[in-house]
Amino acid sequence: MPNVFAIFDTLYIVNNTEHQYNSLSLTEVNFLSYFACLLSLYKGTPVSLWGYRFMRNEQGAPISADLAESCSLLMTAEQLEKVNGCYLITEKGKDRLAFFCVQTLYKQRIEFLQAACDCLLTESIVELLATISGDAVITESTVHAMKYLNSDDNSAISRLHQQFEVVKKAIGERKNLFVPAVSWLQYLKQELI
Repeated sequence: MPNVFAIFDTLYIVNNTEHQYNSLSLTEVNFLSYFACLLSLYKGTPVSLWGYRFMRNEQGAPISADLAESCSLLMTAEQLEKVNGCYLITEKGKDRLAFFCVQTLYKQRIEFLQAACDCLLTESIVELLATISGDAVITESTVHAMKYLNSDDNSAISRLHQQFEVVKKAIGERKNLFVPAVSWLQYLKQELI
């Protein structure tokens, strides 16, 4: 059965990044959705409630089988099209997204997805991917363990909570997640040095 959250997230991410990137690869959709999931943790939502899971692939990137399936289903439904290995949203996809966005089930996800997409205003997708690859959950997991990255029993989640507390102390409480998201990325970059 298709994951409705993965379908919504895919449409939302591809649509809300098209002004900067005409299209996104599946890897980029996975990264941005994973980043949005981590931002939900920043707001206090357990990552296990994201609606689908991520694992680490052999290259160290977060991947979700549900996102891959959603891309395939959305192409079949002519709501996404694939050009040179990257996804573009169609008018049918925009119509479906508009319908989803007014549904209560999806409204709470928008702030996390939007903040993740908005970070592309401050850095390139390549820089964002490199930075997110250095987060505690990914770096402390191993491919062989095949552990879900967004599992509440993942020991690295407590490290993320600590990082988020540092960011909150530095910038204070914010209604909009853009400043916390960019601040956390800068924090991660400093740790990677």
